[in-house]
Amino acid sequence: MNKTSRTASDLSKGGAIPYLPIDASTRKLILLMAVFISSLMIANIVAIKIVDVGFADVTAGIFFYPITFIIADTISEIWGRKVARQAIWIGLFMNACMVGAFTLVIHMPSAVFFENQAELATILGGVPRIVLASLVAYSISQNIDVYLFTRLREKTNGKHLWLRSNVATITCQLLDTSVFFVIGFIGIMPIPDMAAATATEFGVKIAMSVVGTPIIYLLVRWVRGNSRSTQLPQYEVSRNAQIQ
Repeated sequence: MNKTSRTASDLSKGGAIPYLPIDASTRKLILLMAVFISSLMIANIVAIKIVDVGFADVTAGIFFYPITFIIADTISEIWGRKVARQAIWIGLFMNACMVGAFTLVIHMPSAVFFENQAELATILGGVPRIVLASLVAYSISQNIDVYLFTRLREKTNGKHLWLRSNVATITCQLLDTSVFFVIGFIGIMPIPDMAAATATEFGVKIAMSVVGTPIIYLLVRWVRGNSRSTQLPQYEVSRNAQIQ
C-alpha cells in the first residue's frame, strides 16, 4: 500500500494523518504565495494614505503592490497559469476576509478605557472602499497579466523572460491603476487631480516594473535551482526553456 492509500485509509478510520515530506519546489511555492498574499494585503491597508514622493503624490500601496506582479509572473513561469490563478484567487479571498474582520472589529463595543475608537474607525473604516477598488482592479489585471504572460511564453518558446514580464505587467498596471482610482477615489479627489495621480502612479509602476525584472530572473533561478525541473509535466515550455 502506498503513502496516498495509507493516508486515505487513516482518514476513513479517524486516525492521524501521517507526515508526508514536502519537496523543495513545493516549499518555495508556499513561500512565494505567502509573500504574494502578504504584499497584497499590506498594499490594500496602506493605500488609504497619499504620500508625497517629491515630484508627485501617490498612494502608499504603490511600494508594495508591484511585488504581486513579480511573484505572479514567477509562479506563471515555473508552475504555469493554473497555479498562478490559484494564488490570485487565494489572495482575493484573504483580502475579503480582512475587510470582514476590520468591519467586525470597528462595530464591536469598545472597552470604557479605550479612547481611540474614532481613529480606528477612520483608518480601518476607509479600507473597505480601497480594498473593493483594489480587488476589482486586482481580479481583472492579475488574471490578464497571467494570461498575457503565458501566451507570450508560448509565442517565444519560453524565451525572453524580461520582455514577457514587462509587456504583461505594464499593460496590466495601466488597467489596474485606472480601475483602482476610478472606484477608490471618485467623489473624493477632483477629477483633474485623480487623472494626474493615475498618470503619475502608472509612470512610477512602469519604473518599478523595469527595476523588478532582475528580481524575477533571480527568483526563477532560485526556484529551479540546479535541476531546472518542475513537477508539472504539462508545462514543458517553462521547464525546457532557457532563461534569456
